[in-house]
Amino acid sequence: MGVDITGAIDLHCHYGPDAHRERSVTALEAAVQARDAGHAGVLLKSHTEPTAQLARIVAEAVGGIDVYGGVCCDHEMGGLNPAAVETALELLGRVVWLPTLSSRQDVVNGVAAQLGIPGPGLTVIDDDGQLLPEVQEIAALCREHGAVLATGHISAREHAVVARELGSRQRVLVTHAMEDLVGPKLGVSELIELADLGAWIELCALTCVGALATRPVADLAGAADRIGPARCTLASDYGQAVNAAPVEGLQRFADQLADEGLSADAIRTMVVANPATLVAR
Repeated sequence: MGVDITGAIDLHCHYGPDAHRERSVTALEAAVQARDAGHAGVLLKSHTEPTAQLARIVAEAVGGIDVYGGVCCDHEMGGLNPAAVETALELLGRVVWLPTLSSRQDVVNGVAAQLGIPGPGLTVIDDDGQLLPEVQEIAALCREHGAVLATGHISAREHAVVARELGSRQRVLVTHAMEDLVGPKLGVSELIELADLGAWIELCALTCVGALATRPVADLAGAADRIGPARCTLASDYGQAVNAAPVEGLQRFADQLADEGLSADAIRTMVVANPATLVAR
């Protein structure tokens, strides 16, 4: 019998239809499957479009589960665009992601080129290492609405600046920590520093479970133990056609973390309690 994650909230669920990628579930299927598994909520993420309005429609259609949305500050949304962020938050969006696949970091990684995304990529700091004015405005909007500011795929240096400037002032979430496929591949010591500055740390199934895994589960279990479950969240980051459905991926992740020695209480803290705290209004 697997770990009981009844009441889970997956804050990183991709869905289709998607203009550029084949997906394993539609938004409706993701919500229905999460509800039927006993989850309390699911957050729909898209790199190319805002999801707050869709989330409200899906929640009404499905019933019995909270469905959340947000917006990525990528090229498709006008980049670091406070107007797009404000609109998403007025529609009750709960997460704003700083640049993901449009980030300068993913241009450096080569990820953007693989997906046909033009360079030079977006950054959130200026040449002096200060947050750009538009990022300050976006952060202020998140504070005003009690929403999460997620780091997306920005560089390690940018993560440090965001956490230092904003971690003690609002909800900052370091997304898909330790991921090798995108972003800056942050190590455990860097994650501990970010958590000490007030950021929450998201650990995802995609990183270590399934067809796109690049690390052993033990790496993420060890990170959770060292950072402390009180500052971590668990999510799937699933929705890829090559992987299982997000609900199944999240359960496998929880079970394999337990196999590595994390307690059921620690796992529930990360997958139930902490995500609920982050999306609470």
